[in-house]
Amino acid sequence: MPKTRKKPSRPAEPPPPPPRRTAMRRATAERKLRILERLTAGVSVPHIARTEDLTIRRVRQIIAEMLASREVDPPAGFVPLQIARLSDAMQVAHTMMMEGDLKAMDRVIRLAGELDRYHGYGRAAIAVAPAPAPPPRLAAPAPAPALQLAKPAPETDEAEISHPATR
Repeated sequence: MPKTRKKPSRPAEPPPPPPRRTAMRRATAERKLRILERLTAGVSVPHIARTEDLTIRRVRQIIAEMLASREVDPPAGFVPLQIARLSDAMQVAHTMMMEGDLKAMDRVIRLAGELDRYHGYGRAAIAVAPAPAPPPRLAAPAPAPALQLAKPAPETDEAEISHPATR
């Protein structure tokens, strides 16, 4: 009996996900993207909840999930978020300034400084020489020598004193 040759079996490809499941995932991803964009633009959480027809609690949960799953890395994602917010605020303040509101000039200057800081063009660190060491403390003055009273001379009789000539 001749041996029949078997075809190598290929791994079975997973079946495509059902259309409803794909549509749900796509809608969820798009909602997260919209929430992130609105949050980046500086829109408040209650306003986002109203526009997305969600509760405030659910929007906060979605934001927390995005941060926890590192979809938006907080340390790395914070700087672009702040730059986007400051850029929008800069446009508004600049428009107000150009319309003649001179109070807006102060805002433009402050926003420009903040944008420079986030772009890395902040104030250069001034090289400050280390403070000189304080001069060494002077030694405490030596205590004044105690005054010593001279010892009284032993009492002697004049007779006991002999003169060299009398000897």
